[in-house]
Amino acid sequence: MGHCITSRTVSFVLGIILCTAVARGQGYYPSYYSTLSGGYSNLQVQHVGSGEFYDHSGPYIDADIGWRVPNPDFPLLIGIGFTGSGYWDSQDITVPVENNTALAQTTLYSNVGLFELEPRLALALWSPNMPGMFLKPRIGAGLLIDNYGIDHAVTTADGNTFIDTEYHTGAAFEVRPAVQAGYSWGPGQIGAEISYMAAWGDFGHLGNDAQELRIGAFFTWRF
Repeated sequence: MGHCITSRTVSFVLGIILCTAVARGQGYYPSYYSTLSGGYSNLQVQHVGSGEFYDHSGPYIDADIGWRVPNPDFPLLIGIGFTGSGYWDSQDITVPVENNTALAQTTLYSNVGLFELEPRLALALWSPNMPGMFLKPRIGAGLLIDNYGIDHAVTTADGNTFIDTEYHTGAAFEVRPAVQAGYSWGPGQIGAEISYMAAWGDFGHLGNDAQELRIGAFFTWRF
């Protein structure tokens, strides 16, 4: 899955560049805006250590505020995003108990969260042939905080088992290209978005780098 996401990303970034190169910024975009979005997220990490497990699929939420650079010929938007995603999983396992004389069922849980503070640049691109329709390519980069708690079953020398939870909090640098496409009316905008994130840093026993693909919907209020 990680290789598949990487190959998709090359085409995705090239598409952003081509769209930015051929489209002209038109239409009305006020000085300030705020956006709320959310949807599906898929996480892939470089390496999963022995006994580490997590769900690759989870939800995300994204809040974005920004303003337009006062240049009517170049629709550049500058903003900052506050965003996070979560991944929860569980595993039912059988473990030895009572000095290896019996077996018991228990459940292991994992909780992985990613949280980012992300300065962003975007372009508001409009088509004169489709009033109200717009395309907004965007690039963001910033600080990522990762946090997880993952259960492990530990069997002692006397044949009993207990649950130990490994906790970790780390930091990484992340880059996230994205595209939003939708319909604009008055002060409002609504549409769909897709983004890809690559991050490098401290993810504990999950590795040193991560990739995240997001697909969701957004609503923007302009003022």
